[in-house]
Amino acid sequence: MQAEGPLLTIAQISVALAGFSSVVIALRGAGPDAWSAQDRAGLANVLAASVGTLVGSLLPFPLAYLGWPDARVWGVVNALFGALVLGVVGVLAYQVTRGSRPRTPRIFWSFVSSGFALGALLLLSAVDLGVPRGPALLLFGFLWALLAAFAQLATFLVLTWSDRR
Repeated sequence: MQAEGPLLTIAQISVALAGFSSVVIALRGAGPDAWSAQDRAGLANVLAASVGTLVGSLLPFPLAYLGWPDARVWGVVNALFGALVLGVVGVLAYQVTRGSRPRTPRIFWSFVSSGFALGALLLLSAVDLGVPRGPALLLFGFLWALLAAFAQLATFLVLTWSDRR
């Protein structure tokens, strides 16, 4: 199977991000009841992105072990991750239209718009329509999701630190 090393590296980064987020939650000092809805949603996004990339980066291994050809493995994983990305950014965009305000609108909308494009490209790649099927776009998608999670966590940490001053 192609891209074993990068997939395992992304899985390790995902576990580290989830662990660090959990430590931040534990050491925050105030209970979750004292957090704003944005804080809770932001940390939920970080944990969801790290768990989603972890599962997505490990999913090709059992499929390849079952003897699936590489083209089918990448098609299935690209389709699942593309649908997940489209679903998540769709829900985030819907929440904003219903009154939930992002803390950093420019960053938020850049991630949402790039997420729609990425999800569509992953689905096109899954059916080998204009975008070649394989691990390259999937790995880019995992890195995009981890970058979004790191940006969310950094925003949370900076705002938490600035609130205490």
